Formats: sequence, C-alpha cells, structure tokens
Amino acid sequence: MLAFGITLAGCADDPPGGDSHGAGDSHAASEDGHGSGITTTVWSDSIEIFAEHPAMIAGETSAPWAVHVTRLDGSRPFTEGALTLRFRRPDGAAYVHAVDGPSEPGIFTPRPSIPESGTFRLFMIVEGTQLQDTIEVGDLTVYEDASAAPTPEASEAEISYLKEQQWETAFGVAEARKQSVRQSVEAPGTVEPVAGQLAKVSAPVSGLTPARPNLDMPAPGDRVREGQTLGILSPSGGDGSYAKLKSRAQRLRREVGRAERLVEAEAIPRKRLVEARHDLELTRAALESMGESSGEAPSQMTSPSQMKSSSTEASEGDSEFTYSLKAPISGRVQERHLAPGSRVEVGSVLYTIVDPSRVRIRLRVPAERAAAAGRATGAVFTVEGSDTAHEASRVVSTGASIDPETRTLPVRLEAPNPEGTLKIGMMADARLLLERAQSGITIPSEAIQTEDGQLVAYVQTGGESFERRPLQLGPTDGQYALVERGVQAGEHVVTAGAYQVYLASLGSSQTAGHGHAH
Repeated sequence: MLAFGITLAGCADDPPGGDSHGAGDSHAASEDGHGSGITTTVWSDSIEIFAEHPAMIAGETSAPWAVHVTRLDGSRPFTEGALTLRFRRPDGAAYVHAVDGPSEPGIFTPRPSIPESGTFRLFMIVEGTQLQDTIEVGDLTVYEDASAAPTPEASEAEISYLKEQQWETAFGVAEARKQSVRQSVEAPGTVEPVAGQLAKVSAPVSGLTPARPNLDMPAPGDRVREGQTLGILSPSGGDGSYAKLKSRAQRLRREVGRAERLVEAEAIPRKRLVEARHDLELTRAALESMGESSGEAPSQMTSPSQMKSSSTEASEGDSEFTYSLKAPISGRVQERHLAPGSRVEVGSVLYTIVDPSRVRIRLRVPAERAAAAGRATGAVFTVEGSDTAHEASRVVSTGASIDPETRTLPVRLEAPNPEGTLKIGMMADARLLLERAQSGITIPSEAIQTEDGQLVAYVQTGGESFERRPLQLGPTDGQYALVERGVQAGEHVVTAGAYQVYLASLGSSQTAGHGHAH
C-alpha cells in the first residue's frame, strides 16, 4: 500500500529512526533499459540504499521511484517494513512521503510530490522488524518545470550487475578503511597438544578386564576428571604379577624383621640383613610402579570384598586383588582400547586423554624468513575444512636451528580452544604476525582476486555498477591487506560474488542484465 499524502512538518530536528550517515553522490543513470533519471547509492552500517528516480518537478506527482534496500548482513533484500522519504527545507521544515511496504522484495516504489521548487535535504528512513535505520542521502533539486530539468547523460559504468542478481547469489561488500596492519610471514603448521594436557594411560600390570565392572567405563568423546576411574583390571599371571610381588614383599618384610633380631643377638652376620633389606626395596619399587604409594597396600588396589563380584569368565590366574585405572588429567577421552572381558598386557595403552581447552600451533617458517621469526608476537590461522580465522596470541618457543630436511624453522604458539573446534593433528595455514605495524588504506583479504597473474579488486561504484581495479598491495596480516594503489578509503569492494561480477564484465549471458521488472 502506498501513502501518497505529502505533509509539511515544521520541525527542524534530525529525522527519527536512527543516526544520520554520510551521503552519497547522485549521478545520471545509464540508458540501457534498466532505468532512467537520477541514481544514488548510499550505505550505513546495516543497509545499502540504491535509488533510481526521475527529476522532480514542483507540484507534479513523480513517476515511480525504484528504491532498492539491501541488508548488508548477508546482502539480502529488505522484505518487511516501511520506507519514509523526508525532504527537509533549508528552514528545517520538511515534506514527508511514506510507503508502507515494498512492491516486491527489497524494492519500494514511492511517488512523492513536492509543491515548490528548490533544494531539499533528502533522508530515507527504513523501519521494520528486521532493522531500523536512517540514512542522509544528500541534496535533491526540485525544478520549476520540466524544461529546467537536466537531460540525463549516459553512464559509462564499466560493469553492470543488477540488484536482483546480487540478491540471488552469495554476495557481499566491505568498506575500505584506514587502519594499521602488522607485517606477517606465511607458514604452514600443525595443531598439537599442550605439554601436560595429553596423557596415554597404560596398563601397569598384566591381567583381565572383568566384564561387568567395565561396561559403563568412559567412551571416546566423554569428558573425564582427574582421578576418575577409567577401568578395572584383575592382575594375573607371571612372576611380575601384583599378587606375587605383594606376597614376596610380605615375606621379605618378615625376613628383614627376623634378620634384625638375629643381628642384634649376633646370631648371623650383618651382611644377611643388608641383602634382605635390598631385596625388599626392589620389590617395593616394583609395587610402586603398579600404583602402590608406600609399603602398605596401594590406594588403587582393592580386594574382592571391597567391590561387587564380577561376572567375568576368566578363572585362570584370577588375582585376589583388582586394580582401578585412574585418569591422570581432566579432559576428553580421545581413544579407548580397553575392552570388557579381555586380557591386557603390562604397558599396553588403554586410554588416550586430551584436554582441548588450549592447543599449540607448530609452524614451519621458511628458512629465508627465519630471521623475522624472532620478532613474532602472535599468529592468525585457519585449519583444514574451515575458513574461520583463529588467533594465537602467545609465542611459546622459537627454534634455534633450521631443519636440514625441510629447510624450515619451528615456531610454537598457544591458542585458546574453548569450543574444541581445533582438533589435534589438524593442518593449519597461518600468518606469523611481527611487531612492526604499518598504517594505510586496507581491504579484507577476501576482496583480493588474481586474474591473469594480476591482483585486482572489484569496486562497487553504485548500487549496480562496478569497476575492476588493479591493486598494488603492502603488508597483510591474513585478514586485511594494505592497499598502496587501486582503492580509496570509503569505497566498497566486493568480498563475495566477485566471480559473478567478473562474468558480468565479460557480457556473459549467465549474468548480463536485461532490465528491471519493476
């Protein structure tokens, strides 16, 4: 529904609905069947407005405007809400024209009328459930009669790529801004665990894994805490089994006690006591390697009376004791090789646990850039299968020598990993950030294209017009690159959909415009 009423407001305040933004320049539209008259493109932080309209004549209802409203978040058309045109006079009063909704997604077609000639400051106010914003478009001239209106000149826009086409594809732009960029060194890398945050839990004794007590033990992906029971072992078999070592220790303690009394009575030589004590110490050391912390029963060992009976079918070599396998660190179970009801040998790895909250990134810096690695303060990197940029702000170590085989210098950094998205063993593409920073005009790295060996960017000169610009670049930190020539501050570069713009520049039938269907 269109609201055709024009009202004269006597308020000199700025228009409601949000802060004013910088105005864009108006220019003549192209004569390609896509629209005629005046075109204007302006941006705010949240929307882009591309307006096509005829010259305004005092006292006459305008032909329909075509105001394209694009949400910059995702580059999608604004589909619900109202558009208000506010023509402010030099004295602060204003003529207001409102349109309740778009005639089709993203396109409003107001037909305003201004009763007097002159120069007015135009504001466009967008209000809806999706967003609310106000943009100061700039000065608009209302002419006394049609003879005073200028004749539109043909536009020499290099590339035409219509809004309807932009809305149907993955498309995006970003503003070239002045900021600092740190110098960087490109290097491949690998995600590694932090020292002390990965543990392999081995069987300290040979034995059986009773079926019932091990059915509910942690599985890969489960979180475990330090000291949590990972499995139950029933030591058995061999001269080095826990039961036999325990029995030997008890016997040796008795022998030592007896030898002490006999030596005191001078009934045996002291050498016998020394040998008995030595044998006892060796046996105690063997028990401690199985988890016994003193000469008494180890804390990880329990007798059958201290645990529920097991339904394991193993009978040969069953021990009087069971062994509780404990988690040495808190983290997630990465691997489990403990199978209920099976036999394990001493030293076999039963669990691998990793704490993924922090990881290390091991970079391999090319030898020719190794001298710069000493000035590194951090890194930005991506991992295989993802374009998400991660930061490593702490340099852990820098190698002292070049690997003779790979001709690279190892540099290790630490990165937070609260969501666990960085997996141990992932390959990484990184940029090692150096101390020195340089200020200038920057554009996102996504905007940089390589065509025929030349670096270029596509600059949006209007809502549907683009230019191909050769680039001369300075330092880059992997996210932004310094532009020494090719793009100016405030210009908008294409960050997504550059290939479609390239096809449009070739006049491809896949993307060439055939005029609006408004």
